[in-house]
Amino acid sequence: MTVRNWITKLLKTSNKVENVFYVSERDKGDYNNLHAHMLIGTNTDMTYKEVKYGLGNVSVGNYQPIYDSEDVCKYVSKHIGKNMGYDIVFKSQMKFFLF
Repeated sequence: MTVRNWITKLLKTSNKVENVFYVSERDKGDYNNLHAHMLIGTNTDMTYKEVKYGLGNVSVGNYQPIYDSEDVCKYVSKHIGKNMGYDIVFKSQMKFFLF
């Protein structure tokens, strides 16, 4: 499942998530493998379990509230422009279809 699919699932399943910004990054130990850093904008606090479930029970590593937004943004965005995927997704701009 791609990062975009995880985010779509999270936005569909959670009434707390308003937007998500992500950047893909290569793993240090395995250059062929990727992981993603996500900044999740919510309207209230979310637990680790809520985030993990909302993403489809994928592995969620370092999960914590943000207290220094400038430092976190620098860290998360350090690979923008290095041929890595990134995006910001707003729930208000997504269209969900129920079948």
